[in-house]
Order: sequence, then structure tokens, then C-alpha cells
Amino acid sequence: MTLQRRWKTLAALMMLLLAAAVLTGCNTSDYAESGKKIIPAATLQEYLGKENVVLVDMQAADAYAAAHIAGAVNITQEDIVISVPVKNMLTSKNKIQKLLSEKGIANDSIIIAYDDNRMAAARFFWTMLMYGNENVLVVDGGLDAIRSAGIPLTDDVVEPMPTEYIAGEKDTRWLATAEDVLLQVNEPNQNVILLDVRTEAEYASGGKVPSSLIWDYANVFYQDGTFKDTQTSRINFIELGIRPENETILYCQTSMRAAPVFLRLYDAGYRNIRIYDGAYLEWSQNPSYPIDMPSGIVAPSNKDAS
Repeated sequence: MTLQRRWKTLAALMMLLLAAAVLTGCNTSDYAESGKKIIPAATLQEYLGKENVVLVDMQAADAYAAAHIAGAVNITQEDIVISVPVKNMLTSKNKIQKLLSEKGIANDSIIIAYDDNRMAAARFFWTMLMYGNENVLVVDGGLDAIRSAGIPLTDDVVEPMPTEYIAGEKDTRWLATAEDVLLQVNEPNQNVILLDVRTEAEYASGGKVPSSLIWDYANVFYQDGTFKDTQTSRINFIELGIRPENETILYCQTSMRAAPVFLRLYDAGYRNIRIYDGAYLEWSQNPSYPIDMPSGIVAPSNKDAS
């Protein structure tokens, strides 16, 4: 590298550091506890084999059968959702109780979840939070990071000893409904932000909820599939105009991609965050709900939201 190129690289780095300093220096927001729910794969060795720790593998059943961490129980994405009134809705309290009891999870268990798709473990985190359980940790980077950390995998299937898990009542502070979203559309509150974490291409082809920001959920990850660190994430959210004092309602197409953004916000110290569980699939199926399309593009028919 030439001396001139080195100086250009150094100057670019200094500009990035200066921008970060300006943003954080102007940020007077108060954040809740952060950095506790997303854990590096390398730290798993500290938990393996310990009493009261339950590993939850969120892969599909066949993938779990092929390779998982020794001792991990399998809970699939399909186990924690229902398709009423639309796809990928929060399952019931009774089903969660039955599921966790069968998997040998107790109310005081420390639960460590990982997946292979960047969504399922975060969705499990949100589901457990919805029913009053905050004892869930998510492995950063999922199965790829676990392999990279050298943690051995097995195909031995676990037969857990059943427990009696008691779920709490649904905690609606983490949940938004279509009515909540419609209220924001009709009577905008400057402190409320609708964040659509689908892609610009999805917006171009199918529209979005009026007044919502489009911000691809992939933006919460580094290229290797791990979450961006807390400081970087806070800067990104501040640039979007999202601060802890704001109320942020997240949605995607079927509420799955919203889950990792929710987790990243939560672990960065945000607590005024909710997932619109029906998501754009529910919204676009209702002909009375408005749809915002890019200029010059005709809104799609609400009769078919497939």
C-alpha cells in the first residue's frame, strides 16, 4: 500500500470515529440494561453441562437430528407459532406450557437458544418474554458461529425429563395489534415509530403501512451473520430517529424478521418496543386498511396477499 493510500484509509477511519463520537455525544437518552441477552458462541463452554441450563436448538427437526450441541433439546419455529388469523402468529399460553414441560424446561431454567436462520431463536426469545420469562439467552451467529468456535456437535437425540412449566399471562407491552398500527396511521404520534424491516423491493412490489420507515432487518447483522455490537447498533438506530424514549412498533411480512430486530433493540437497552404480530400479511388482507405505494405505482389488490 502506498503512503498516499495509507493516509486516505486513515482519514476515512478518523471520519467514521468522529461521526460515532458526534452521534453518541449528542445522545442523552437513558438506556436500560444491555449486553446481557445476546452471547458470543465462544462463551457457551461456560454453560455446557451446568445444572439448570437448557440448550434449545431451533433448527428444523431433520437438521437437528443431523447435528446439534450435545444435550440440546429441539424446539422448531413451527412449535411456537400458529396460523390463525394469519401465518406465524404467537401461539397460546397453554401450548407454550405443554411444549416447555415436554422439553424438560422449568420456570427457573437458564435457557440458551440458537438457530440456523437468524430468526427462530430471536422469535423464541420474544415468545418467552411475551409469557413472562426473561431467562433466555441467544447465541450470536447461531450454528455457524458455534461451529467456528469449535464446539462439538452430535446426532444423538435427547430424551428430556418432563417438567411442569407454568407460563405467565400474555404481556401485551411487547405486542402491537392492527388497531394500534391503524391508530398511529390515522392519528400520528410523533413519539411513535412504525418500523418496517422488509426490503425496499418488497415495498416497491407490495407497498407498506403509511408513515412507516423501511429498514431491512439484515442491517442488524454483520456480514458473518453475527449481530452488530451494542454501540454500533445504537448509532444505527439514532440515525433512524429511534431512541429509547420513543415507542417503536416493528413489523415485516409475517413477523419473523421483526424478531431479531426486536432482540437487537432489547439488548441495546430499548424497552419501548413492540412487534405487530399480524404484520404486513394481516394488514394487506384487510381492504379497509390503507397501503402506501412508491410514487406512480398502483397498490396491489387486497384480495390476494399471498
